[in-house]
Amino acid sequence: MGEVGEEVGRIVSYKETPSYSECYVLLSPGQRVRPGELLLVEVEEGRHYVIGRVEEGMEVNLYESPELAHTRSLLGIESVSNRENLPNKYRLLRLDLLEEIVGGTQVKPTIREVQTLVSAGSRVFRAPPDWAAPALGLIPPGGGADGDGMYIGTTVGEASIPVILSANAVLPRHILIVGSTGTGKSWLRGVIAEEVWKLDIPQVNIDVHGEFVKAAIELGGENLVPGQSLTVPLSSLSEPEVIGLIPYLTELQGEIVRRAFLNLKKRGRVFGVPDFVNEVRRVGIELNAREQTIEIAADRVEALSSIRIIGNGIDWGQKLATKKFVNIDCRGLAHSELQAVAGAVARELLSLRMRGKIPPVVFSIDEAHLFVPHSASGEETTSGQIIREVIRFGRHYGLCLILVTPAPSDIDRRIARITNTRFIFATEPDQLDYLKGVFADAPEDIIKRLPKLEQGVCLLTGSRETVRHALLVKVRRRKTTHGGDTPNIVEEVKRFGERNGERRPGRIDSFF
Repeated sequence: MGEVGEEVGRIVSYKETPSYSECYVLLSPGQRVRPGELLLVEVEEGRHYVIGRVEEGMEVNLYESPELAHTRSLLGIESVSNRENLPNKYRLLRLDLLEEIVGGTQVKPTIREVQTLVSAGSRVFRAPPDWAAPALGLIPPGGGADGDGMYIGTTVGEASIPVILSANAVLPRHILIVGSTGTGKSWLRGVIAEEVWKLDIPQVNIDVHGEFVKAAIELGGENLVPGQSLTVPLSSLSEPEVIGLIPYLTELQGEIVRRAFLNLKKRGRVFGVPDFVNEVRRVGIELNAREQTIEIAADRVEALSSIRIIGNGIDWGQKLATKKFVNIDCRGLAHSELQAVAGAVARELLSLRMRGKIPPVVFSIDEAHLFVPHSASGEETTSGQIIREVIRFGRHYGLCLILVTPAPSDIDRRIARITNTRFIFATEPDQLDYLKGVFADAPEDIIKRLPKLEQGVCLLTGSRETVRHALLVKVRRRKTTHGGDTPNIVEEVKRFGERNGERRPGRIDSFF
């Protein structure tokens, strides 16, 4: 590891600190730091340090007490307290102590939980990337094991640190991305797509709004449109998904259809609509149903042939061998069709991975709350069932899940908590309660600021295996086209009118 960064201050004894968990820093005149920035507290020069995260700061300025400020105002005396080198003006920072680094200048120092009580008067430095990254569980620049690093962006602070995550640690343990509309969720998903593409890992994306149509082509991938270039085999659907696609069944007709479908599923072979119809007739006779009842049920099942998303399916092994980014453009699908497509694709990918028929693959779902709704809603989706299976078994079989949602309050809390890496963008205050349990060790001050985070900045949290400590991240620029921009409504209306030869009335200034 290299040298420590710029010296910014010294530890002081204040409010029963220093302790093993926190300490206060007297900031040197002229120095600036930001919330969440990482600093090094010196225990032994060049060898032993404790790394801390800035939780909050305050200025103590005896020249600007209410009494003195009021007196100067009455006397017309100008304040000089904007100077930095005044004896009764200083700034304090509160540091949350995260990790202890022993053997700092060694190539691989020991990083452990804080065991040393730092001393008041100790020097404090900015944490360079090669010091801070290992303490946070990140990969130092140029230090990725087997080249598995994913460069996401930089930490927020005066001395920014590249945020490089280990794909081997993060992807198998699943990712959650949340935030209000327009805060940067799909932008981040695009960044992750670029990094995963560099690692030659195949990706399949459920694209509800068509945001990755251009990016897929730019990454040498392909867009599949359900009902056109993508169909799902009837045999890959679940019983509730099939029943949801067949309307107007009476109780007896529904029972016939259910039994017939489950019989075919138990045989473990691929089957189509004609096989389903024949089995419906056989089961109907078995249940002593009237001929008219049986034929109505068979006709309802026969109608599945006209549903655009049902067909021969797709050879995922061949597709993923040639296309590393497969984007499923789901614009225009009905809710039942959307559920069926997502559930069937997830089910097929998991089955193929368990049998070793396809390489490890990243499977991402936009608008995840539509597929794994909060249990309080009373809605249980079949896609939610298979996604839970992916979360449980995916880590062991290399099926990596990315869930993206603007509505954390509408997503199943159990699934949100099981994801081991979370990116939380600006979120409405009423949504924060639903995110409890995914903030890890993020300080309360940063959690309270979440509703006001600037666009493109997020709180990154994780487990010990992925991201050791919560940090604020500025997501890097994308190289692929971002398809999630909010349209300029006024300009688009003008262009629409010009294309159609419409005359726009002049502004009536007297109205304003």
